Amino acid sequence: MAARGSSKFLRDFLCKKVKPGAFGAFRHCTSAAETAPKIPHSSKKGRLLTGATIGLVIAGGAYVSTVDEATFCGWLFSATKLVNPFFALLDAEVAHRLAVSAAARGWVPREKRPDPLILGLEVWGRKFSNPIGLAAGFDKNAEAVDGLLGLGFGFVEVGSVTPVPQEGNPKPRIFRLREEGAIINRCGFNSEGIVAVAKRLGAQHGKRKLDETSSTSSSSNDEVKHGGKAGPGILGVNLGKNKTSEDAASDYVQGVHTLSQYADYLVINVSSPNTPGLRMLQGRKQLKDLVKKVQAARDEMQWGEEGPPPLLVKIAPDLSKEDLEDIAAVAVALRLDGLIISNTTISRPDPVSRNPVSKEPGGLSGKPLFNLSTDILKEMYILTRGKIPLIGCGGVSSGEDAYKKIRAGATLVQLYTSFAYGGPALIPQMKDELAKCLERDGFKSY
Repeated sequence: MAARGSSKFLRDFLCKKVKPGAFGAFRHCTSAAETAPKIPHSSKKGRLLTGATIGLVIAGGAYVSTVDEATFCGWLFSATKLVNPFFALLDAEVAHRLAVSAAARGWVPREKRPDPLILGLEVWGRKFSNPIGLAAGFDKNAEAVDGLLGLGFGFVEVGSVTPVPQEGNPKPRIFRLREEGAIINRCGFNSEGIVAVAKRLGAQHGKRKLDETSSTSSSSNDEVKHGGKAGPGILGVNLGKNKTSEDAASDYVQGVHTLSQYADYLVINVSSPNTPGLRMLQGRKQLKDLVKKVQAARDEMQWGEEGPPPLLVKIAPDLSKEDLEDIAAVAVALRLDGLIISNTTISRPDPVSRNPVSKEPGGLSGKPLFNLSTDILKEMYILTRGKIPLIGCGGVSSGEDAYKKIRAGATLVQLYTSFAYGGPALIPQMKDELAKCLERDGFKSY
């Protein structure tokens, strides 16, 4: 079986071209008219090296295709590291666009190996095969849900999605700080809008149901099944507001009415620094009024036995002790289903402050955010008395980082910037490291 699948992969590979910097993004030779971002002139110097890389990948694949499926799967993930150096040759947003396109077209590895049993957990009545997820911002328009879940994430969060399509802020708006393992962005909720996202998620949901129907006869009734409405992992939908909207609650309610049927959980994003006035919604009264309206909109819809999707709020790391106390009070009083801690920061902690790029306005993500976001996570766990599931996000780039978030109070963990730099090979590596951290400290289950 593995050899046949490998042969098909190699035949497909031979009639495609590699686009630098997209985690192995390929294009059919016969599809010249297919739309794709134009590669900048700076990437041409890497094309000879790209050709050599293709040869190495094909030769390696020819060998690995003769071994078992697990070994072949591991080789595919490792092979993506060969493409990562070309990522730096592209404009950051072009590279991001290519990466999403690659995942949408299935030109990324698909994890066939089971996750370590120690990583499995249940949250909100949903079974996660592992607690490591992809944060919102990577797949803003739900174009690549199947491909991203197939990489082995325990969950993937799409968005932020705004009711009406909007372009976001002027380009350039994404800036790399490679030495610091960081990114500054001021995208400003660029979104195709809820209608376009609903169409994609609806198609994905239908495919999932069809697959489940066809597989019921071959699976045992007592088999533990992980996954949700969109595939092998859990799908979160992150909701935003339009820049020019004067009624934020109405925007979030629209998102709930249109997208909640496709989501395993929903997120109210009130913490992006790139939409004017958005962070004001984190105030006690404003947040309480907003959450009440969104909860009411969700609960008035018709739901089956599984009930409505959990509702979470994503908060900023740039909050005072009083702000955190207010948010915790609202979360506990309204029985919020969870908090995501945290979004990007407007601060510039060392060593970022010494980098000239740090003067660019926008939200900072990546390694320099780790300590700040983890401190906020610890504080919020204490303030909520551990009653509310927390998702730790910010600066996670290894299994050890994920473990530190979990020990600080996180139930689940998200990454983004480290994935943008490290590519698909980072995911199995992190899961393996996290499992070893748990075993090292004597835990037999998550």
